[in-house]
Amino acid sequence: MVLSSTKVNEKYSIGMHEELTLSHKTLSERGKKILDAAQQLFLEHGYDNTSLEMIISEAGGSRRNIYSEFGNKEGLLIAVIREHIAAQVSLLVDIDYDLPPEEALIKVCCRFMDGFLSETVINLFRLVINIVPALPQLGELIFKYGPLTGCRPISDYLAYLNKQGVLHIDDSEFAAHLLIEMIKSRLHVQALLLPNNPPTKAEVTAHIRQAVPVFLRAYKV
Repeated sequence: MVLSSTKVNEKYSIGMHEELTLSHKTLSERGKKILDAAQQLFLEHGYDNTSLEMIISEAGGSRRNIYSEFGNKEGLLIAVIREHIAAQVSLLVDIDYDLPPEEALIKVCCRFMDGFLSETVINLFRLVINIVPALPQLGELIFKYGPLTGCRPISDYLAYLNKQGVLHIDDSEFAAHLLIEMIKSRLHVQALLLPNNPPTKAEVTAHIRQAVPVFLRAYKV
């Protein structure tokens, strides 16, 4: 039986949302403003150089608002990262099972890389790399729940293709990770190290259109 893309998306919109919220309560409107201000200031001034007073001045509210919704500045940073992790992983959910495999994978991979290589995500990545030694729990959060490990929808899609006899895949989870690594490849390094010469959308698309067929040939029946 062919599983419709609508049913697949409903499945993950429920299950993955619960997993990725990491038990974080729904924010108030004030909390959302504080979170947006914190992200802006963290990226502009760095984590260490951003004070709670600066965040309050930008967003309004008080220390009590921050403490009640985020705990402290560290909790604010974790909340910022959590939001982006959830948003990025959600880009992997919408796989169209009705399309030919190559087309379906190219489509979802292009959408994923649009987010993964965005200026905000790249700048957050640079920020996190600098402060993980002092905040190891932040690194653990990203490693456990981040987009490179949150690719269960792709894993399940590949398992489906295996079951249908389209591909021969013994370990769909490994294959899903392999695909993600293939599509990000040097593009992520280029975006991180060459801020004045990031990959263009055309370059990203061309890379993915080369990588996906190579990946599929490796698992061809």
